Amino acid sequence: MSDPTESELALARRISDAPPPISAATRATAVDHILDFAGVAVAGSISDPARLMAGLLQPSAAPSVGAAPLWGARSGWLPAREAALVNAIAGHFHDFDDDEPEYSLAHPTVTVLPAAVAASSLVATSGERLIDAYIAGVELVMRLGLLINPAHYKHGFHATATLGVLGAAVSAGRVLGLDAETMRHALGIAASLAGGLRSNFGSDAKCIQTGSAARNGLLAAQLALSGLTSTPGSLFGPLGFIEVFDGKGGFDSLAAQFGEPWLFVDPGITIKAYPCCTSTHTAVDGLLALLAERPIPVDAVERIDIDVDEATPRILIHDWAQTALEGKFSMPFCLAAGLVHRCLGIAQFDDAVVQDPVIRRLMGKVTMHPDVTLPKPKGGISLASRLRLTLIDGTVLERFTEQPSGSRAHRLTRQQLRTKFLACAAPVLGEVRAERAFETLSATAHSTDAAHGFALLCQDEAASARP
Repeated sequence: MSDPTESELALARRISDAPPPISAATRATAVDHILDFAGVAVAGSISDPARLMAGLLQPSAAPSVGAAPLWGARSGWLPAREAALVNAIAGHFHDFDDDEPEYSLAHPTVTVLPAAVAASSLVATSGERLIDAYIAGVELVMRLGLLINPAHYKHGFHATATLGVLGAAVSAGRVLGLDAETMRHALGIAASLAGGLRSNFGSDAKCIQTGSAARNGLLAAQLALSGLTSTPGSLFGPLGFIEVFDGKGGFDSLAAQFGEPWLFVDPGITIKAYPCCTSTHTAVDGLLALLAERPIPVDAVERIDIDVDEATPRILIHDWAQTALEGKFSMPFCLAAGLVHRCLGIAQFDDAVVQDPVIRRLMGKVTMHPDVTLPKPKGGISLASRLRLTLIDGTVLERFTEQPSGSRAHRLTRQQLRTKFLACAAPVLGEVRAERAFETLSATAHSTDAAHGFALLCQDEAASARP
């Protein structure tokens, strides 16, 4: 086995000095995820966590050196790392941002992209450079996830935040031009800033954890660029990140495997069709498919049973949700709302919907059943589900769904992405500005100024100006 310090430096060289090539097709897939996150973040900008955090930090009305704009409803500028914090909070509030459930068990884009975009406000950055930095950050999140999961996640850590701070350090560091030695220090600093608990699922703290990871990743890159250091081995060595967070061996080959192939492509990342925990999605897919096949009156349902992975009940921790945020982690609520409304979007995750007496009666008819026989990725958590809808007349309708809508097996089309983007962004930005932002960000790979496209996500046209 290689020396941990040597393995860290080899990884940093692979990230900074000799990165694997990225194809045009891979960059095009990355743009899909950039578009998806941008729309979701604009929708989340009117949430209480994003609004209150922005107010606490007191953004300035005019751009200045070292600042980046806030996206969505709250116009203004903050120091770049604080803008990354607020934009990432906004991007995770609805739990509508993309998810990677096999290796990292995390939402990679929410930490990696805001850090990279904020960094692009500090240095001139082409769209291609930003995309490549983003892909590299996601790659690290997924590769490290292979070393620590599922034990890390099952022990209660919020992997989006713990792994995400390292991915954010990589993406920001690539944008800022860190060399290998400086990148190694950035990763070591980021490792000490990692944190986040699954106990906060269903509360405002969940999105705050992801925002903190985005900010801290950029901070780590900036500190390393300024000359601050970390201890060799802080990532792979004794008492380093991997060992402390339930990791196992394999770090010695990580540098050689980085980008060979790009995990961003295979197994890929799921672009969400519903604004709730991915562990509910195949069951919701199955329910909506049954409803599309035949009309099923709400009062005709006797009970709903769902076979799920044995870990799922420990993820969906709010069986009897009382709020919309808790509803995102409640299989009973998601299926009850889907049955009543025949869809499951942002509008359904409202406290009034959760307290609807019809919804609450249906929630009491929903039961999850752990099933160890469901197909699952090696070492991961299965997203597959088997839904059984039993009607009062004794009819049983069943639907097995292995992978959710938006996954690599069922990718959303560009038109579906556009529909989702506009549904999220137009209520905040207006239809014309949202359309303009979508078209501009769609061409990110050809942009000479990556920050400009993201400035269009701001309500105020003046935010498009550069300091």
